Amino acid sequence: MGRGRRNAVDHNDVEETKRLIVRTAQELFMEHGYRAVTTRQIADACGLTQPALYHYFADKRDLYVAVMQNELAQRKTALERIALRSESVEERLTQVVRYLFSTEHRDHALMLHDLRYEMDEMTQKQMREAFQQSIVAPIAAIFEEGFRNGLLHDWRHCGVTAITATHMLLSMLSSLLSMAGADHAPVQVRAERAEMIVQVLLYGLMRPGTPA
Repeated sequence: MGRGRRNAVDHNDVEETKRLIVRTAQELFMEHGYRAVTTRQIADACGLTQPALYHYFADKRDLYVAVMQNELAQRKTALERIALRSESVEERLTQVVRYLFSTEHRDHALMLHDLRYEMDEMTQKQMREAFQQSIVAPIAAIFEEGFRNGLLHDWRHCGVTAITATHMLLSMLSSLLSMAGADHAPVQVRAERAEMIVQVLLYGLMRPGTPA
């Protein structure tokens, strides 16, 4: 085997091992939280020694950041794909909610808690920026299109920007998922509730023509 071929194989092995470590760490972090998980546990679950794990990631914080970046990258790809579709603004926002709902089995609340209380300020800033680029920006692009085409009232009429509308959508979904999880409703019922968020956000609760 030539040197170039051998180097390519070695590189592929390295990348595959890193992906395995990130997937394994993600499962453990989401199940137990950052503080409760050790690098030894992660290494054992991957079939590696702890020193071998440190060959790929400097420490647990470094690995946690890689997990968050991987998670956000997946979200960004999916949301950007939805934003570029040809359906109406309403349908694309509904697809956004469906997608975010479909991933709610992952305990993101725990990960956000860990990010806030376990990470240093620089890491928090880095992840906040990544969240804006990966989650907020693709959804805001859909709202922006609605404003630009005159389908939605823009900030000059209702005081809401595309970014504000996106945060409203995410906040409503987060609150609903918390309540839905607490009442143990069937998945289909919870999904229907999540989709109603778009209707409420776009059209409000009052019936047309009803006196205020």
